[in-house]
Amino acid sequence: MSLVRLVLPGLLLLSSALQAQVFWSVTDDEGRQNWLLGTVHSEDPRLLDFPPELIEALGASGYLALELVPDATMLEQLQRAMHFDEGGLDEVLEPELYDEVVRILAESYGMGEPAVRRLRPWAVGMTLSVPPPETGIFMDLALSFRAGGMGVEVIALETIDEQLGFLKGMSKEAQIKLVRAAVAEHDIMDEMLDALIRAYLDGDLDRLESLSMDQMEGMDEEFVSHFNEIGLRQRNHTMVKRAQPYLEGGGLFIAVGALHLPGEDGLIKLLRDKGYRLEAVY
Repeated sequence: MSLVRLVLPGLLLLSSALQAQVFWSVTDDEGRQNWLLGTVHSEDPRLLDFPPELIEALGASGYLALELVPDATMLEQLQRAMHFDEGGLDEVLEPELYDEVVRILAESYGMGEPAVRRLRPWAVGMTLSVPPPETGIFMDLALSFRAGGMGVEVIALETIDEQLGFLKGMSKEAQIKLVRAAVAEHDIMDEMLDALIRAYLDGDLDRLESLSMDQMEGMDEEFVSHFNEIGLRQRNHTMVKRAQPYLEGGGLFIAVGALHLPGEDGLIKLLRDKGYRLEAVY
């Protein structure tokens, strides 16, 4: 899973001609075949109906490289990081905002007040920014299941500490603003995410741009800057560096958040700069 992509559904997709093309063939001068897929962290069944081209490529690969391997160890580390060691959320948020967070997490996510009180502010924002899970089978996890059934080894391009570093590195004020924004948009969260998924599946660049621009409006400037530098640029360079030994051998299927693909520091550009030929499949 991608922890960063959980923070705001509106940041899943940015307006870019590359964004709608989410599956890429990656080859080198020797003809060694690799693949690059942009994903969305959602359990929406529309995203889990994988096209034949994707299934064929995955089956022909030796490794599936995700941002994180969604195993029990990773989930345990995440749970520990999300909670205060001392103190509580009620000591960080103003009373009115805290009460609203408690109400929403109780009504929509089935969490009691003692559990809510232990959550760090960034963990609240992360939780409120995605619908309550029904199956828990998100796109990344579904890919790892498919890979396992095909005998494809699943590896991680990052560590849990690296992903959490983006969230932990935000100031307390920025985290509180994140919570406030997540609370304000909670009632329209499903609508927002559905619109993004439909645009993603349709490849409608104009709609993607409009939705992304709308949802970025009003975001805290510190958060946006922190997200772009730590959450994207630095992580993209790390992912390419970690993937390089596998790419040189061929048979690597990279599947990371779609937001990591486009841009000057996106994976598409970084891989091309290293001499790989990237061609869009769909």
